[in-house]
Amino acid sequence: MLKEGDFDYAHKVFDEMVSLGHMPDVFTYTAFIHAYCSAGKLKEAEDMIVKMKEEGIMPDSLTYTLLIDAYGNLGSIYSAFDVLKRMFDTGCEPSHHTFSFLIKHLSKKRWMKENGDAVGLYLISNASYIDVADVWKTMEFDFALDLFEKMLEHGCTPNVNTYGKLIIGLCKVGRLGVAQRLFNHMKERGISPSEDIFNSLLSCCCEMQMYGEAIKLVDDMVYHDYLPQLESCKHLVCGLYEEGDKDKANAVFCKLLHCEYNHDEVAWKLLIDGLLKKGLIDTCSEMLDVMEKKGWQINPQTYAMLIEGLDGT
Repeated sequence: MLKEGDFDYAHKVFDEMVSLGHMPDVFTYTAFIHAYCSAGKLKEAEDMIVKMKEEGIMPDSLTYTLLIDAYGNLGSIYSAFDVLKRMFDTGCEPSHHTFSFLIKHLSKKRWMKENGDAVGLYLISNASYIDVADVWKTMEFDFALDLFEKMLEHGCTPNVNTYGKLIIGLCKVGRLGVAQRLFNHMKERGISPSEDIFNSLLSCCCEMQMYGEAIKLVDDMVYHDYLPQLESCKHLVCGLYEEGDKDKANAVFCKLLHCEYNHDEVAWKLLIDGLLKKGLIDTCSEMLDVMEKKGWQINPQTYAMLIEGLDGT
């Protein structure tokens, strides 16, 4: 009913549902808000927000994000950021999609300033020149600063979660340069990166074969008592060996053994699933010797699998 725009009948069913003792939840209210936002009926959407709060049901991240996108589609960036402030004020954490829509609409706004309001308004009312799925592929560092500026204007201080959403989104599409600048920016502001942020950067560095940067991140993570993801470390160690950088690969391997990882986990991921699969047999044998000499014991079954793998190749 809501998809077809039959709001009167939808509300009738809603009231009947309540009268029968079936109380609506956040999903029910969000369905109405989504429909109103899609139809450009922002007043009605806001009224539903008020109604659900009166019933003791708090809007979630999706509810607010739908409202933010609706205001952005109408060109009302100020109202969109006002909704963001309301999110922060209620303790509701913006999602990856929340920032995707905000960046998309900021991009539109800038395009309008550069190319004329008339053309910009046509874009907003008819089509999006930048798809939300492509936001992270096209976002530059100055767009992030513009986002932070707008957030501060509306009383929303960018925190570690804000930086995290942006950095992780950028890393997923290989925008390492911009992600690193944001990473440095947050540290300059005295905000300590989270383990997820470090691991996203580490994964991106390894995928792009930027092993020098990856080593620095591993060192930094160990210093902060964070655990580098073993999948990324597998790519890093194997990549360093393939490039002939044995000493650095050994250093990373030994550093991991001093972390809180179970030695069997390290053996399975780096030796069996990593070096053996890459055909680096001699290297795998050397790594096993390192573990044994340092007294790092692994499960007999794991050891048997390693020996079988070494003998069978």
